[in-house]
Parts: sequence; C-alpha cells; structure tokens
Amino acid sequence: MAAVPIGLSRNGEIRLLFEDDRYLAVLKPAGLLVHKTPIDAHENENLRDILRGHYSGRLDPVHRLDKPTSGVIVFGKDAPAINACKTQFELRQTDKEYLALVRGHVHHAGGIAKPLPKGMEGPTKPAQTEFEPLERCELQYAVSRYDSARFSLLRCIPHTGRYHQIRLHMKHFRHPIVGDSQHGDKHQNRAFTGHTGISGLMLHARRFAFAHPDGGTLNITAPLPERWSPVQTATDWDLRPYAEDTVQRINLPSPTL
Repeated sequence: MAAVPIGLSRNGEIRLLFEDDRYLAVLKPAGLLVHKTPIDAHENENLRDILRGHYSGRLDPVHRLDKPTSGVIVFGKDAPAINACKTQFELRQTDKEYLALVRGHVHHAGGIAKPLPKGMEGPTKPAQTEFEPLERCELQYAVSRYDSARFSLLRCIPHTGRYHQIRLHMKHFRHPIVGDSQHGDKHQNRAFTGHTGISGLMLHARRFAFAHPDGGTLNITAPLPERWSPVQTATDWDLRPYAEDTVQRINLPSPTL
C-alpha cells in the first residue's frame, strides 16, 4: 500500500508508513525538524506538532533524524514501547539503512571506524559506518578547477548513532554528501544545484527495522522523495527500486528487553 498523506509542512507532505497501537512511522521531508529543540529555537514548525492533527495521544520519537535528512522516522505511543526501542538502540539491535549521494567515484564497499562525539561536542566514542556503492556517474559540467563532476550513490549502514555520523564519516572518507552545507564541498554543492535545481542535503533514511515489543520484527522502508527525481534525469540511473515503500512484520519471537 502506498504511503498516504496525513499532514503537511512547508517542506512537503507527511506520509504515513505504518501505524498500530504502539508505534507511528512516517516519511519525513527534508528540512523539517522532528521536534522542538533549543539548537534551532527560531524554527516554529516541527513534525511532532504537525502529527497532532492525526493522533492526539503521546508521540515521542524513538530515534533521531537530522532536520535536512528525509526518510523514515518512528514515534512511540506509550512509555514501554518507547523504552523498548531505545533499549534496542543502546544494545545496537536496530537496523538502519540510508541512501547518500556523494562526491566522487566510490568503487568498493567498505567501512569507516572513526570515533565521533555523541553530541555536538564532548569526548569521542567509537563510531562505525558501513557503505556500498550502488551507482556511479560523471556529469559534464565544470566544478571549480575540474571540467566535470563525479558522483556515487551509496547505501550506508550506521552501526552506531553519533551526531551527524554518516555526514562526518563521508567527509573523512573524502566523499562528502552532496548538499551538506556544514561538512560538504561548497563548490560542488553550488554547481550541483545550478545543474539539477536540487538544493539541500542528499541523504535519505531508507529503512528502519526493530523488534516489536508485542512480538516479531518490524521492517519499514521509505521511498525516495520526489525531490530526488532530477537526479535520475541527470544521471540516467534507474532509481525506481528505491521509489516504493514497504512494511514487513516478521512474526518471530522478539528478544527479551
């Protein structure tokens, strides 16, 4: 079943991916805060407040998703459900997958293990991101001193949950994510926007899976948003496999939490 709109922000529609008595999962558009935060105190719009028009009970996000990142975000409806999912995060039992458009050609799968702070600052802790190249291309427009621009589409799997982890690890790898205004290549970002018309971070939270406290494993996949369409036009990549949303409930015994 296609994701259905249940709310509207100035950055686009909020689409429902899954809902039961314990959880609510939606497709968050890029540029929308998940909830109010002092870090972005001037922002008067956030996802949790918009969702009040759909569900008036308790809604707390069980994981983080940066404001400029699109994709699946899960909210818990009661304390046991919220704590069950957060415990899985602490024990690294959840499964997350992102799609990232990065600068340059990445030819081989691999991993990055660079310690990062847990928040914006503070002591570093172990951080690990696995990646796999899905597509590569070279576009014929000039960037800085280069005559053309090279890109790769990566599947990224973070095994830890540090602040801006994938973005910082891609920067460390010298393949920054396109459109990343904090950690990216400003020359490439400007040129990419001028060529495709797309602005903003090209990072999408594609999949999130966790053990449901009522039993089984919930596997939720969010489609690439419409703003990625010019990427397919510019690159001739076939992005149709990433355009569908799916929800699987694998009815196996869940771990004791």
